[in-house]
Amino acid sequence: MAVQLPSEAVGYASGILAYSLICLACSSFMLWLVWAHDERKSYVMMLAFFTTLSTLASIIQQIHTIALWKDVKTAQYEYQKAHVGNPELNIAGNSTGLDLVLFYIQFYCYNVEAMLVLFWSAELARSVFRLRSSAHAQRVSIAAKTSAVLLPVIQVNLLRTSAVQSTTAGFLVLANFIMIISLVTGSILLLLILVKYIHARHAFLSWNVRYGQSSEGTQGTTSPGSPIQHKNIYDRWLVVRFAIAFVALGAFELVIILFELHAMSDNKAANIPAQPDLSAARAKADFANFAPGVSASLLTFVVFGTTRTFREHMWALFIPKRLRERIRPRRPVSIVVPSASRQHLRGEDLAGSPYGMVLSPNSPQQPSPTSEGVGLQDLDSSSRTQQQQQQQQVQQQGNGKRKGFDEEWLPMLVMPAPTAAALPRSPVQNRYYERS
Repeated sequence: MAVQLPSEAVGYASGILAYSLICLACSSFMLWLVWAHDERKSYVMMLAFFTTLSTLASIIQQIHTIALWKDVKTAQYEYQKAHVGNPELNIAGNSTGLDLVLFYIQFYCYNVEAMLVLFWSAELARSVFRLRSSAHAQRVSIAAKTSAVLLPVIQVNLLRTSAVQSTTAGFLVLANFIMIISLVTGSILLLLILVKYIHARHAFLSWNVRYGQSSEGTQGTTSPGSPIQHKNIYDRWLVVRFAIAFVALGAFELVIILFELHAMSDNKAANIPAQPDLSAARAKADFANFAPGVSASLLTFVVFGTTRTFREHMWALFIPKRLRERIRPRRPVSIVVPSASRQHLRGEDLAGSPYGMVLSPNSPQQPSPTSEGVGLQDLDSSSRTQQQQQQQQVQQQGNGKRKGFDEEWLPMLVMPAPTAAALPRSPVQNRYYERS
C-alpha cells in the first residue's frame, strides 16, 4: 500500500518518527535498568513505564497517519463537521476512531506522570526536612502510586460521557484538573526543597538527601547467582534531577494549554474549511505536535538514567573489558591512617609517614591535614567513609594492592612493616614506632 502522505512532508515526518523511536529506545532501556537493579516499585520505574507506553502509542499513531494520511484527514474533517462545538475537539483535535483511542492512551499517561511527580515531590520533601515518618509510610506510598494509576482512568471515562461534554467549562476543568493541581502543589514543594538546598549550600552544610537508600517499596536484595550488584539508584544530585524533570513537566503543561486555546478558536462552524486540508504544510504541523509528548521518554533517561550506579552498569555492559582496562581513568591513591594510630599522628607532618597521603607523580605537594586548622576527626562523614573503604580494600588485597589500580601505583602502596629496620626512617616514622 502506497504512503498517502505528501512527498514534501515525508522527510519531516520520517525525522519525527526516527526521533520518537530513539525516545522509545531510551525509555525502554531505562525501564530495563531500573528493573535490573530491583527498583520495580519505585517512582522512576513507574515514570519509565508510562513514558514508554505513551511513546509507543504516539509511534503507532504516527505510522497510521503516514500510511493513511488522506483517509485520516478526510475522516477527521467529517467528524469535525458533525461535532462542531464539542469541547472534546479542544483537547483531542479532530481525532476519531483509532487515533482517538491512541490519543486518550497518551493523555492518560500524561496525567499519571503528573500525579507521580506530585507524590514523589511530597516524599522527597519529607526526606529533605527529615519529618518523622509514620509506621504506615510504606502503605501511604503504595496508596499514592495506586491512586496515580487509577484516578486518571476515572478522569478519562468521565470525559467520554455526554453529560460532561455538554458543557465546555466543565469539560476543560476536568481535563486539566489533575495536571494543574499537580503542577501548582508540586511547585510549592519544590520551592521549599530548593530553599532548603540553597540554605545548606550557603551555610557550607553537608547536603545528603536520605531518600531511596533502601528501595522504595523493595528490599533491594540480590538474588543468588545474579551478576548485578544492587546499589542505590539515587545520588546526591537527586534534588537537581527532580527539579529539571519538574520544570520540563511545567513546560509540557504550557504546550498543552496553548494547544487547547488554539483548538478552541478553530472549534467553530465559521472556521471549518470547505474541504479537508491535505497540504504538506498541514502535515508538518500535525507531526510537529508529536515531538513534545515523546520527549518525556528521552528526558526520563537523561535525568534519572545518568546516576553513577547506572553509568557504571552501562560502562560494564557496553564497553569490552580490555578496552575498559586500557582507558581506565588514573586517580590519585591514598592510604588511610588507622583509627588506632591517629591520636599519635595528630598535628604531625604526614608527608613522610607510610600511613599518610600518597601523592601521584603529577599531583602538587599537599599540606598536612592540620596546617589549615583541620584535624583528622574534623573530616566530614563522607571522607571518613571513603577512607574506611580504602583501608578495607588495602587489607583485603594484601601487600597494599588495591583492586582496580594500575601496576605503576603498586610500589607506592606497599606499607613497610614496623620491624623492617633495614630501610631508613623519617623522624615522623621513628616517633610513630616509639609511641606504638
